[in-house]
Amino acid sequence: MNEEGGDLQSRPEKDPGGGARPVVGSGGEPEGGWLLALDLSGPRGILVLDGPGRTTHRLIEAGERTGGLFVEAGELMRETGIEPGGLGLLGVAVGPGSFTGVRTAVMAAKTMAEVLRVPLVATDSLSVLAAGMEEERWIFVAVDARRGEVYHALFRVADEGSGPLPEAAEWMEVGSPPEAAEALRGWMEKTGKEPVLAGTGIEAFPEAWPSRLTRRPSPWPQPGALARLCRRAFRRGEVADPILLTPMYLRRPDTGGKGSRGKGECG
Repeated sequence: MNEEGGDLQSRPEKDPGGGARPVVGSGGEPEGGWLLALDLSGPRGILVLDGPGRTTHRLIEAGERTGGLFVEAGELMRETGIEPGGLGLLGVAVGPGSFTGVRTAVMAAKTMAEVLRVPLVATDSLSVLAAGMEEERWIFVAVDARRGEVYHALFRVADEGSGPLPEAAEWMEVGSPPEAAEALRGWMEKTGKEPVLAGTGIEAFPEAWPSRLTRRPSPWPQPGALARLCRRAFRRGEVADPILLTPMYLRRPDTGGKGSRGKGECG
């Protein structure tokens, strides 16, 4: 392998029509093949290789460049005995989170999808955190977004057979802790439900949230959670176009001014 991750230049076998032939598992579906996925939205990122009966991963330090990710991916596959042509699916968390991390992850995933000609799916980073808590209930996730703001979302997490996975977020926004807490309280008053709180935003602004709610330690992205979300996206036919896929920032990069608040769309 060269310094730029040269063994990723291999391509899967072509079918007679000229397209790439997806790797299939014992069940005859591409989902049964090997998945390579990454989430670099936080200070500690993960690169995950998931296949039949096995999930392995590497921790990725903040600031890793795209070329370094190719090297890490090649080494992880080599250690597992998987050739680049053996990958059946690629996945990436598109944010919100670290602007640099999210941008690097999306760029790397798009490049690998184009080079290897395998399907690419995307998920949001807050769903990865919610799924990693392994709890079947309502979960409110708030991640410190700096500038006195948090990325926040509310999920209903349920076991779909492969493990706990969040349904579509009730909302996913960026705003001040008081704004996020107001949205949370409004939902609680309307539904009568009390979610669990989790995320670095809960710990960074402890006084902002309803004191009676249970708080969990800030979760790190879990390899199994990222893999389950990517495979569910593929089952649902939510395959991304590598050319059109963009990061989900929720606000503009730091330029010295206050960022705008808004809702995000994954994909």
